[in-house]
Amino acid sequence: MPVTAQAPKAPEARDTGRLLVLHQHYQNVASLSAEGRLAEAEAELRLIVSTCREVFGKDHPDTLTSRSDLAATLAQEGKFAEAEKENRAVLAIRQQVLGKEHPDTLLSRNNLATTLQEQGRHAEAVREYRAVLDVRQRILGPEHSDTLDSRNNLATALNDLGRHAEAEKEHRAVLALREKILGPRHPKTLASRNNLAAVLQEQQRPAEAEQEHRTVLALREKVLGPSHPDVFLSCYNLALCLEAQSKFKDALPIMQRAHTGFKKTLGPAHPYTKSADESQRRIASELKK
Repeated sequence: MPVTAQAPKAPEARDTGRLLVLHQHYQNVASLSAEGRLAEAEAELRLIVSTCREVFGKDHPDTLTSRSDLAATLAQEGKFAEAEKENRAVLAIRQQVLGKEHPDTLLSRNNLATTLQEQGRHAEAVREYRAVLDVRQRILGPEHSDTLDSRNNLATALNDLGRHAEAEKEHRAVLALREKILGPRHPKTLASRNNLAAVLQEQQRPAEAEQEHRTVLALREKVLGPSHPDVFLSCYNLALCLEAQSKFKDALPIMQRAHTGFKKTLGPAHPYTKSADESQRRIASELKK
């Protein structure tokens, strides 16, 4: 009696069920991340990674994407060493499977650079960002969104490295292109203005920096809403700029708003939350003198 073609149906049905569960988990992750419940989002992503490995295999694009998403969430939580480890693992597999110039490989390399930068390893970050930029410029062109992202990231790392004049030149070039291509209110355009303000502040030009920070804050509130994490980041940056000018009375309520926002969206243990808390205490102390 010939073997029927119905034998594989059971495992296929099981895998279909797993895929439905994966989809549900990803929906949960999106919801949890939006609410700032990052520890719960991390737990969900770890389940997704485990399931993807079983269903697809360790080298499958969906498995690697889930690991990359996990690394991003770890970085959001301030777990930069863990995020670096995960990004390095994903990068190594993508380089082997997809090649060094594949968009997913370049994204992994960019993400690795970000975790290096967050750990204060700025020279390493500059090297990685520049390598990604070189490939993207050659393949995608100078005005492609990914190319501009790379220039922006490189500029932030150069600023952290103390090469402020180079960083300012890059940020101004990226800002001009983003304004032309995306418009003045696009989140990426506003990110460029925020980064330019940071460079101006590093060069002891606080009045110029303050003007940029106030403009970015006002536009982010209009475009993103008053409770968006980027709004709280703008509050934090503006408050630091005001503190640098000894405008403590103006700085304190803005830093308090940043701290409250970070605590709600990122949690009390996140580095941004802790830094804002320390900053508001420091500013309050100056006001009492």
